[in-house]
Amino acid sequence: MTTKSGSAVKVLFVTTELAPFSKVGGLGDVAGSLPKALKQAGVDVRVVTPAWPGVLEKVAGSGVKTTTVKTKVYAAYDWRIHSAEVIKANVEGVTTYFLKAEDYTGSQYPYQLNFWTASPFAVFCMQALELKDAIDWEPDIYHCHDWTSAFLPCALAWHRHYRQTGGKSIMTLHNVAYQGIFEPSPFLEASGLEPWSFSSSTMEFYGQVNLLKGGIVAATAVSTVSPTYANEIQTYESTRELSGILYHQRSKLRGIINGLDTKFWDPAGDKAIPKNFSVKDLKGKAECKKELLKRAGLDPKTKDPVIVCVSRLVEQKGFDMVFNAAHQIAETGAKLLILGSGQDWIENGILQAQEANPDSIKLFKGYDEPLSHLMYAGGDIFLMPSVFEPCGLSQMISMRYGTVPVVREVGGLRDTVFDVDRPEGGNGFTFQTCDVDGMMWALRRAVERYNDNKDEWKKIMLEGMSEDFTWDKSAGQYKAMYEDLMQ
Repeated sequence: MTTKSGSAVKVLFVTTELAPFSKVGGLGDVAGSLPKALKQAGVDVRVVTPAWPGVLEKVAGSGVKTTTVKTKVYAAYDWRIHSAEVIKANVEGVTTYFLKAEDYTGSQYPYQLNFWTASPFAVFCMQALELKDAIDWEPDIYHCHDWTSAFLPCALAWHRHYRQTGGKSIMTLHNVAYQGIFEPSPFLEASGLEPWSFSSSTMEFYGQVNLLKGGIVAATAVSTVSPTYANEIQTYESTRELSGILYHQRSKLRGIINGLDTKFWDPAGDKAIPKNFSVKDLKGKAECKKELLKRAGLDPKTKDPVIVCVSRLVEQKGFDMVFNAAHQIAETGAKLLILGSGQDWIENGILQAQEANPDSIKLFKGYDEPLSHLMYAGGDIFLMPSVFEPCGLSQMISMRYGTVPVVREVGGLRDTVFDVDRPEGGNGFTFQTCDVDGMMWALRRAVERYNDNKDEWKKIMLEGMSEDFTWDKSAGQYKAMYEDLMQ
């Protein structure tokens, strides 16, 4: 893809997460893998991200070499100049800039959002706009992600200085539930935004600032991480008061499904699992299952199916259904292993279910990257009963590792998992209703199929393992979006 001048379009990814250095959720995975695919597709893409505490140490530990750019970047905010060192690195072929500054020495995601805790994100966006002068490279398009970089499109539309530049931006919505909402004072005066930026048609939201709303309105184009989620977020049931804004902006909204870093998530070459396996040779999966059961303190010789969950333990993920159905799950004979942490009431609910069913349920509390690989590889069934799910990567990873997903038909789950009992077949088991009965209907079908028909189960496994979850198709769709913006 080229611009009118014949050169490749230049895109700057502006992201506050970047796997594997500052990953919190799916945004980090996307920012860490999509630019590599775009680079291969012919896009001149670079990445800028804050050097949060520990990030540069992780970069050094990964063996990536860095250099410090001679010129710092500066942003005027709250009546003072905020400067940042620019640390340049080549991360798997993608030029990446880490901004090192006092502004980025706190929490990556503040517990409470207000003027002070939101300020680093506004400063980061303005420093990203100033980066061109330090590196002698000016992007054609700024590709922003979620509320943490939504100030950038707002600045291009309404800032006293930046609105004169004529820059173009894309706002990608990874999870509309998080919007960056806080009181307007003293933000509006400190930020440099024009007074008219705070209105019902721009970034004002019931008397407060809503950065995500502002970014959606101000951006040249908007995308989200699955076609189904793009439709869902335009409904009141999904996004409440923000749904009207998304509906009115629908002409510039596209849903593009996320991909996977299939080199990182590869059962044939994964060094974190005890035995590798592939579509052509599944033997290693049995060894992974035995090791996983040992880690859980369960009988490694069991013939029962192992259900696994790797997730944040939050209400969005539907785990209240899981612990409320614990006794029913145990009655199927399956083992349920969960890896994750999150809201106390959900953790406590799962721990109580474990205490009542010690031979069937195990919670690995926290997050353990190598163990997550073993869970995907050693499980038979992957349970993902989300209340809402913009895209979801776990269901794709589980299929890569031959672990058959049981999911609710919502968001990106609906776009990637198809019920095996359809006339045309499928790669998993799905349900529609957001309740225990719906979940158990799908889960019982999966357990029964596993127990009663090994040949069909293997066919379902191979169907999932053969799915194309690379970024190639999605990168092509983003490339087309960039091309449309350059017309």
